[in-house]
Amino acid sequence: MSDVAMKYFYATAIHGSMRAASQKMNVAVSSVSRQIAQLEAAMGMPLLETGRRSVKLTTAGQMVFDYYQAQMADREAFTARLEALRGMRMGTVELAVGEGCTVQAVQGVLETFQSRYPGVELALHTVSTAELVRMVVDDEVHIAIGAQVPSDPKVRIRTSARQPLMVVSRPDHAVAKRGAVTLQDLSAHDLCLSPRDTRIRQLLSAAEMRHQVWLRATITTNSVHTMREMALSGRAATILPRAAVLADLEDGCLVATPLCDVEADTTTVDLVTRLGRQLPHAATLALSLLEQQVHRWGQCGGYQTGAPVTAPMAAVHGRAERRVGLEAVA
Repeated sequence: MSDVAMKYFYATAIHGSMRAASQKMNVAVSSVSRQIAQLEAAMGMPLLETGRRSVKLTTAGQMVFDYYQAQMADREAFTARLEALRGMRMGTVELAVGEGCTVQAVQGVLETFQSRYPGVELALHTVSTAELVRMVVDDEVHIAIGAQVPSDPKVRIRTSARQPLMVVSRPDHAVAKRGAVTLQDLSAHDLCLSPRDTRIRQLLSAAEMRHQVWLRATITTNSVHTMREMALSGRAATILPRAAVLADLEDGCLVATPLCDVEADTTTVDLVTRLGRQLPHAATLALSLLEQQVHRWGQCGGYQTGAPVTAPMAAVHGRAERRVGLEAVA
């Protein structure tokens, strides 16, 4: 089996069409089509269903896809062992940051990692929750972190911290003066909320339906950074887990007020990898640091899943003077 043909077939399956695969790999569509045809001839059976705008794998195609993915994972594991022998002087860690989290929230962890292993590249992706899961399953990233990562048989939750949704606002905002607020209280205020297809907004919509109270989103955005900026400006309050704005809360720039009517215990920030994937050595070390951070979040903003709260949260790295202007898609 030609490695080039396998690579083109895999890219077509991942990106949904030969044209999308050709654009991603910067080759002609005819080259992709020809290589896949040769692979099918070698297999003696079709691997892709025809007559569709997007490709669909046949049973044989799924077998080839799983084989090639496992082969790439084995190759990566071999490379990881070599990296360990080289003393971590090179390598790449791919991290996806999704809804309910920001690059700012994990900036301290990333800085610690880079100071220890300056030769390792950190590739950061800010994505939606659905895209986060897809990237983990398709091995496009090593690690992902986000709020309410949906259950998937191919995704392993490494650790999870309960992070109730909070009303985030400036200290001088009317809702900040309350011990807790209800949806009815919030309905009188301008809000900056995430779009309706996000996990956080779906939780809010379910609560609105239960209580027959409707929030007024004067601004809708898929950027946690923009939501944070709106709250800092005082133009609108927003609703996020504490982890999304933790540095601002510690600095006193923002206040997080409990939201009574949403099922708080069901809201978590999850750190995930693909089930069964052996991570490269560099990614394993980064994962360990991120697990410690999520544990600290659990101790600060709720309870760590499966572990009691035994100590106050450690000082958070990456305070206001070291923040970066990166954002996560909500």
